[in-house]
Amino acid sequence: MRAFIIISCFFVTSLSASAQLFKKDDRVCFVGNSITHNGDYWHNVALWYTTRYPQLGVTFFNCGISGDVTRGIIHRMDEDILVHKPTWAVIMIGMNDVNRPLYDAKRVNEPGIKDQQQQALAIYKKNLDSIIRIFRSKGIKVVLQTPSIYDQTSRMAGNNLYGVNDALKTCAGYIREFAARYNVPVVDYWTSLSTINAEVQRTDSTATVIGKDRVHPGPVGHLLMAWEFLKTFKSSPIVATIVADRDTKSSQEKAQQAKITNLVRDGNTVTFTAEEQALPFPLRDEQAFALELAPFTENFNREVVRFNFLKPGNYTLWIDDVEIGTYFSGELERGLNLALITKTPQYQQAKKVQALLQNSWRLEGQLRQIRLVEYRFINTLPGRENLEVVKNHYDTGFAKKPDTDYVKKLLIGYIEQKPKEAETRRQWQSSLDSLPLLLKPAAHKYVLKKV
Repeated sequence: MRAFIIISCFFVTSLSASAQLFKKDDRVCFVGNSITHNGDYWHNVALWYTTRYPQLGVTFFNCGISGDVTRGIIHRMDEDILVHKPTWAVIMIGMNDVNRPLYDAKRVNEPGIKDQQQQALAIYKKNLDSIIRIFRSKGIKVVLQTPSIYDQTSRMAGNNLYGVNDALKTCAGYIREFAARYNVPVVDYWTSLSTINAEVQRTDSTATVIGKDRVHPGPVGHLLMAWEFLKTFKSSPIVATIVADRDTKSSQEKAQQAKITNLVRDGNTVTFTAEEQALPFPLRDEQAFALELAPFTENFNREVVRFNFLKPGNYTLWIDDVEIGTYFSGELERGLNLALITKTPQYQQAKKVQALLQNSWRLEGQLRQIRLVEYRFINTLPGRENLEVVKNHYDTGFAKKPDTDYVKKLLIGYIEQKPKEAETRRQWQSSLDSLPLLLKPAAHKYVLKKV
């Protein structure tokens, strides 16, 4: 909870300068390794933009490849990234470039090991500079992101490659250097996650905001990363502010992101209609702990309804005939955050948007798995366009090797999914066709009655 207090105080001064980074019809490629490939942190960013600014029509693309390094990004630049015609490239790379096995405790006294570690960092810096230059030369705006952390401080079970996070800190320093040189923004996940992780471990030395493999953040870590991304660009905290004042005119004057009509005060009952211009951000249950570590709701998910001039007492609120709850007049006058109430019609609409996006990401994920195999495991295989050649490669090169279960699984999946690629791509390209209709603002009737 101390992390919440520290970070909340840091951000409170930024709320008044709210703005959105991406503009209408922007095309945003998130470029990176497995943390981008799996995508949860930028899925959160995409969901936030979709629900908060439905009119912008920003398109997000997954350009992550599990296990990738800077050299791999350069290799696949044209046909895997630039093919999307991005207006923005959001880059996070480094977790694999540092060559984590070099930090195994068994190799600490290996001759030349320090030189190998430094060489890996030097190659990373050179290649990252090239990547930034490529994007900028094509008029593509760049956002740099420091790597997320390798958790070398948790006392959880499992091999600990101590020193990897220090190498990632060096990578983060290079990124800040490039950000200053090229005058591009930087999102500093390394510092943010290091601070929050240290706070979590003050009370539990085995805890982590990263996964059990010390590398890949889980749902909590990914939401914290999305929070850091939005915070960096001073994104708006306001979904909507709905005010029931003396009359319709004064209510509308005090509202934000909402149109108030037909306000009537009749004894102990207040009724009005509100049409909000945005939707609340729908959280998944597995993300809930993140709200104890950072003020995501306060910073980015405030859908507040406020009732002025109430007689003291308890009141029941309905929205579109759905009973929302019973509240004391003082609470209603201070403001009720509807974004935290999952049964509101607005939240249910946002959940439908979330489900549609998740289906699109699932289809995109299938396509990314095909790219993963082609770029990392069969890119030099002669005749790889012929599926029979790939099958033979699997049968002769991997099927009997017990230490390559991960690769075998990928190849089996590739052999199954490659023939379906065209149909999967068609489904993915049409998967969000119904999104504009689903995002259409709806007018909701509010009824507040004194108990």
